[in-house]
Amino acid sequence: MLHLTFARHAGLVLVIGAALLTANAQAANPTEFVAPAPELIQGQWLNTEGGKPLTLAGLKGKVTVLHFWTFGCINCLRNIPAYERWQKRFVGRDVTFVGIHTPETARERKPENVERETKKLGITYPVLIDGETKNWREWGQQWWPTVYLLDRKGRIRYRWEGELEWQNAGGERWMGNAIDRLLRERK
Repeated sequence: MLHLTFARHAGLVLVIGAALLTANAQAANPTEFVAPAPELIQGQWLNTEGGKPLTLAGLKGKVTVLHFWTFGCINCLRNIPAYERWQKRFVGRDVTFVGIHTPETARERKPENVERETKKLGITYPVLIDGETKNWREWGQQWWPTVYLLDRKGRIRYRWEGELEWQNAGGERWMGNAIDRLLRERK
């Protein structure tokens, strides 16, 4: 297991050991490591009570499934049913889901389009609209979709870049089992 540190420098996040973490998006393999999760840079929220913001600090004590996506990305859309199945599988357990919608095109940058598409897709968990790509940069993102699993202490423990089932990779099962492992860890 890798132990990494996120360090801020000139508004960018540098990931120590980035060469070890950079993966071909098509490889669809999990990365296991321990690193503090950067706090979310706030923006407009969907699917929260009154549009109130969430913070990762406020989610400590729960296992968090956090994914970067955009509604125009077919690879992102292919992952959404897996998140829905995980929501059903882990209902009533200390698991929370957060989507970070980071646009790739001008159409995806408009909040009203994100809101409409989120509803159309049936996404019920909180979604942070990252229209200015601040969270994307803060997390050192490269690919849509990317799924992170954070442990109860708010640390990043697993990352999956790309479709969970790209070329029958088994990502939905692998990451689902990783959620179970994180739930069994002490708080």
